[in-house]
Amino acid sequence: MLELPEVEVLRKDLEKEIVGKKVKDVIVQSASVVRPFHRNRPDFAKALEGHKIEGVRRRGKVLFIDLDEDDEGTAMTWVVDPGAQGTLHRETATADPGANAELVVTFTIGGAIHMSDEAKDPTSRSGVVPTEGSLEAAGLSADAMDPLDDNPTWMEFGHRLREWGKPLKAVLTDDALMLGLGDVYSDEILWEAGLRWDRQSETLSTQEVRRFYRAMQEVIAAAIKFRGSSLEDAEIDRAVDDEGEVSEHIKVFGRQGMPCYRCRNTLVRHRIRTRTYTHYCEQCQI
Repeated sequence: MLELPEVEVLRKDLEKEIVGKKVKDVIVQSASVVRPFHRNRPDFAKALEGHKIEGVRRRGKVLFIDLDEDDEGTAMTWVVDPGAQGTLHRETATADPGANAELVVTFTIGGAIHMSDEAKDPTSRSGVVPTEGSLEAAGLSADAMDPLDDNPTWMEFGHRLREWGKPLKAVLTDDALMLGLGDVYSDEILWEAGLRWDRQSETLSTQEVRRFYRAMQEVIAAAIKFRGSSLEDAEIDRAVDDEGEVSEHIKVFGRQGMPCYRCRNTLVRHRIRTRTYTHYCEQCQI
């Protein structure tokens, strides 16, 4: 599953590789991918093919790829949302998209983007919308915080925590509050901060707020440096490597039954609800 750090790495790569190129071909395997934005697949392909890439933005884990103006002189943006379990890949123009590919877009001077989703009910989606209002069209909450781009002060962050009044795991993973974080980095942030997943956000002391704020910044920055935990070209820096071992820069996620790096107590995995788990240390997270 992609989270904010992986999408930010991809955004930077795409900014270098596709800005200035034109879209050559568009293949949509499932109409459900474009249905939130277009009547059908041909409408989406027509809106995207032949257009030049002007820039690549991100909000949470949604990519906003700005295009040149349409025939009516309106600036347009290609929205790419991997959804809950989708993945995005930079590929060569001739690469096999695989059985789970939902969308394949190739460019005139080489290169392609593949969006895949292995979920039984895929939530990945994509469409071309007017640049003005593209965030709203993508369904992103105007009040939700992007922990990388918004960069509030720790005092502003503490004020939000008191207002939210929810368990910390829920704060980090609720897209209505915080954009782009899921199970991997929420667990990593909470471990780094020494806070339990079920601590109510309004109960944190000033010192805990500052520690939580710093942990969030440091974990996201480190994940971007290591190119995330699931990008295919991250080599040894993936959450799980080719032998199934958890990579060194992941401290708690997926390490249940192994010793905590901080206190050596055995890490545990706790099920919050169906198919939702959290990993933490019962000894040093309070």
